Amino acid sequence: MHSLDRCRWLALLAAGALLGCRDAKVTNTGVRLVPSSHASSGCSGPDQQFAPPQLPTAVTLATLVIGPLSQVAAAGDSETLFATGAGATVVAIDVSAALPVETELVAAGEVATLLATAGIVTAPELSGICVLDADSLLVMEHTSNTILRVDRNLAVAVSFFAGAPNEAGGFADGTAEALGGTGQARFHFRGASQLIATDPLTPFVFVADTGNHAIRRISFGFVRTIAGTGAPFFADGELRDAGFDSPNGLSVTCGGALLVTESGAGLAGGRRLRQIILGPSNFFGQTGTVVTRAGDGLDATLGGNGLFASLAAPTSPLATSQADTYWIDAGTGILRRMAGSLDTCDCPLWVDCAAAVTAGGEFTPGGVLSLAQTGLGLLYVLDASASTLLRVTP
Repeated sequence: MHSLDRCRWLALLAAGALLGCRDAKVTNTGVRLVPSSHASSGCSGPDQQFAPPQLPTAVTLATLVIGPLSQVAAAGDSETLFATGAGATVVAIDVSAALPVETELVAAGEVATLLATAGIVTAPELSGICVLDADSLLVMEHTSNTILRVDRNLAVAVSFFAGAPNEAGGFADGTAEALGGTGQARFHFRGASQLIATDPLTPFVFVADTGNHAIRRISFGFVRTIAGTGAPFFADGELRDAGFDSPNGLSVTCGGALLVTESGAGLAGGRRLRQIILGPSNFFGQTGTVVTRAGDGLDATLGGNGLFASLAAPTSPLATSQADTYWIDAGTGILRRMAGSLDTCDCPLWVDCAAAVTAGGEFTPGGVLSLAQTGLGLLYVLDASASTLLRVTP
């Protein structure tokens, strides 16, 4: 074995040893994230059974008009999808029956009216969406670089949740929301991205702040940066020293860790699936560690074990209740899976990744894509670039 290969294999073994005890480590250091029972954004649903070659089927929609940055999320307590749409709309889609039932939660013009109260008249654009609790959703608003709350029970459905409305992206921690509807914190939502909420009893909202190359946390009325410095670079290790390159997707494992996909295309890093294990907070801030679960930094869809696999702009990770992890290689439009004790990465809708690449993938290569799994374990992909919602599960 060549010396470089031997070093990489030893690194993989070391990472595997760390991951093998990660659940105990999370429990002992005090911050074990608990996925929300209201959402299906982590530790959700069973593993999938595929029959390669298997192509997804389009879902017929009557109300939702898919926009260029549209994203999808799933409820954890019903067979309901929530999606952001063109014109800054939000739609709930009940997929429990053969024909989906759609309910418009936020109509065109409502978000624009809210932004106008902050002096912003440019047309709004929504991307990431998540379930906050039994009554509310959160959505990313790109024009104002803010996070909005969507209340499903009020006539006025939208309000500011976090961030100071500003068309110029910023990077600042501080109050999430102050009197008058705006906070001191600043975000930079460059490109479609995700946010997720943990269990309401331990309420954390995590944000993949792509433009700032950072992971942000909203808790107890404040926004804090837990990893990332505002510049793209790659570094594992202690949380305070870790670096990310365009993080865009989040999920919570059953062990209470946070999974992050990053799609950065520069020499700084990116194209990896990372894992954050939070430790206790101290005088200097949030402690914890970051490890790479999959990806060697090369821009390609190639199978392999953990650090030997290659990922092409991975996005929208999803951890299942039986320890598999799914995501989409947005660069090639191919569904990926990581499973087993060696974190083996494959392309589950095809006999192998080479066949998937040859076929051109299942979704738009280079497109805006998001993945969601309902409580019963049905996988859906919103292909915003093709203006299509697709069901992956047969």
